Amino acid sequence: MIAERFPEIAQLPDEDKLTLMAELWQDVTDDAADESPELAAFVEQRWQEYLQHPERVSPWSQVKARILASRA
Repeated sequence: MIAERFPEIAQLPDEDKLTLMAELWQDVTDDAADESPELAAFVEQRWQEYLQHPERVSPWSQVKARILASRA
């Protein structure tokens, strides 16, 4: 797992983790945009929605808890 190779990532606040994730995703989609303009447009649209309404997202800890609770 990448986090095991870079343990300092685990120490970041959730907001910084989300920013890092977005920056990494942007890097990947920049390459993919040439191959799939539809995917690039979809990702950009979702990113803009997040920027306009960050309160609508849940941190991974909450999402994971909901998933695990639904399996019980």
